Amino acid sequence: MKLRIPLMLSALLVTAAAAGEPQGWDLPMGKNATAYDAARRIFQGADKDKEGRFTLKRDKLLRMPGTAKTRADLPEGTRLEQPSTVTIRSQGKRFTVLLWNGTRPEDSGGGGFAEGIAVLAVFPEGSAEPTDVAELKTDRETFFGQPQLLNLGDEDAFTLINSHLNAGQEYLGTSLFHLREGRLRRIADILTLSATLGCDNAFREDLRWRTEPDGGRPPRIIASVDLVHNPKQEDEDCGRKLSPRTEQFQDSYRWDASKSQYLHEKGDSARLHKWNESQM
Repeated sequence: MKLRIPLMLSALLVTAAAAGEPQGWDLPMGKNATAYDAARRIFQGADKDKEGRFTLKRDKLLRMPGTAKTRADLPEGTRLEQPSTVTIRSQGKRFTVLLWNGTRPEDSGGGGFAEGIAVLAVFPEGSAEPTDVAELKTDRETFFGQPQLLNLGDEDAFTLINSHLNAGQEYLGTSLFHLREGRLRRIADILTLSATLGCDNAFREDLRWRTEPDGGRPPRIIASVDLVHNPKQEDEDCGRKLSPRTEQFQDSYRWDASKSQYLHEKGDSARLHKWNESQM
């Protein structure tokens, strides 16, 4: 999977670089505010170092969604870079979700992936004051998925991907989020794996999201994964005709009004996970 940067964002990054700012720090965050201003609201005292890199001057602990008490440790000297944004609808309002990737001086053992960290912050549209801030890095690369949004009727969900490549295999951990009261709520986590080395052992897993009407409730969310054995693109490397074969795995998530959240309804992702483990 290749991450494609939209043309408008590419132009913005070029403009920022030409102005001498770290790339992306001038992303707008409301009237007279940028991603740089938003970061300084969250990380008090932080500023650019001599090389122009945004650096924390104090230790910071951030919550990790899905855990009750575990906190991610961002010690003094942690650097943030690569800010990117997505705008979503939630409960009649619009919010900007901002993602920073960064590095810590050393692996502190609290959250993140080795020295790497990824900070996700939520802002009401037009404001640089966050309603939620969390650390969500679980792999080498962390970025928003494409397409960015899943339409939930009057609201949106978005995906965050944690991934890495290793010895011809691509690992993609995709998390689907939405907002409630301005705070991040995780709907689902789906792991997909692809292998390009070898002919008979090559495979590819393609994840797709869709929604289905569910009466008067918010729409049911469907996550489908196509597992393609001997994918067609491997023909030339193998020097012979391959016969692609596809298996489909599907999980559904339904809105629970009593808990005010999406819950896993049914599916066979456990079977896919077991198969993936056998290929690692």
